[in-house]
Amino acid sequence: MTSSTVRRPGFRTVSRPVSWAPPGEWRLYRAWGDLPRESGWRRRFLAWLLGGWQQLLYIGITERAAVARWAEHCGTKRWAPDIACWERDPRVWVSEADVLAAERAAIIRERPVHNVVHNGNNPGAVRIRRHMPRHVVRARLRLAGGSCVWLALFSAVWLLCGDVWHGWDGPRNSAIAATVAGGLMWWARARSRRPRRRGRRR
Repeated sequence: MTSSTVRRPGFRTVSRPVSWAPPGEWRLYRAWGDLPRESGWRRRFLAWLLGGWQQLLYIGITERAAVARWAEHCGTKRWAPDIACWERDPRVWVSEADVLAAERAAIIRERPVHNVVHNGNNPGAVRIRRHMPRHVVRARLRLAGGSCVWLALFSAVWLLCGDVWHGWDGPRNSAIAATVAGGLMWWARARSRRPRRRGRRR
């Protein structure tokens, strides 16, 4: 295994594999699995918009990268194929005793499916959440909001100009007007959010 020499002030110089974190850094990690696909157009739309429902499979500790620990689980755990994503806790513990105490508290509180130690009071309950990166959720919410605004503009223009346009001219011109108005609104909003450049100092 490839190794590297880690030097940190206050720590003894040691040779450690490159997949390991610096000495004295412990983290919690969580493995999540997808639940069966939901039925019904409303639930499917929410799953597309916010992410599908997931269950917490496992909570563990590691002094290495989560990917390195994941590779070990893939070869030893029968539930490894059920893993949909991994999540590393942003907190850092400086001693193994502290991270073990945090792991015990997290297992008792969150009740993962496949943990054995500290999980005796778990009758098989799962923790449910929706998992989707925040930037994806924001982008889809903006898309849904923009679509609603366009539809409202389209309906308003069509109703207000019902006596002017007839036949196919009504929906066509309403769609064009709503698109132009929506584009102008988006441009004005983007321009207002753009940071203003300060004048050059002479």
